[in-house]
Amino acid sequence: MTRRAFSLLAVVVAMMIPRAAWAAGERAASERSAGFAIPEGQPVRAELVAEHASVQPDGRTRIGVHFEIEDGWHIYANNPGDAGLPTTIRWTGPSWVSFGPLQWPPPEQFLDPGDIKTFGYSGTTVLYSTLQSRAKMHRSQIALSIRAHVEWLACKELCIPGSADLGLTLQVRAEPPTFTPHAELFDHVDD
Repeated sequence: MTRRAFSLLAVVVAMMIPRAAWAAGERAASERSAGFAIPEGQPVRAELVAEHASVQPDGRTRIGVHFEIEDGWHIYANNPGDAGLPTTIRWTGPSWVSFGPLQWPPPEQFLDPGDIKTFGYSGTTVLYSTLQSRAKMHRSQIALSIRAHVEWLACKELCIPGSADLGLTLQVRAEPPTFTPHAELFDHVDD
């Protein structure tokens, strides 16, 4: 068996790990640290972040998933190359909110075992969308609950699938929003 065929087989086997086993680990991890997905042995930490602390009625802000990836590991871009799976984010929120397309920073190129060329991210990265509020102000402020279901495949010499269900609450306020400490993470792509 060639190195390339062996590497592809390793990716397929890793993707066949029962999702129920991963879900149990993720639930335990989320109970230990709210807002983070840190199952035992998981080389990726994911956090839901926002550019602004609030959003105005009929206003916009950027929300994203900030990934922290252990040294030597990587996750995949929307075009993963010759192998791998794209990282996915599925946003949910109230009916008066819409989410723009997912924005991807320029990916790095990796040479996976078997000389397989792939594209993705190592270290830290943020994948984000623009949130558009169509709220009408009937009260002084409205709470906006946002959820994100995130899935990724982390690879080094082997691949480990990961996922997280993350949440964030923003306030809808008439006054101009202020930046969060995470605002600088959104600078890689202009809307």
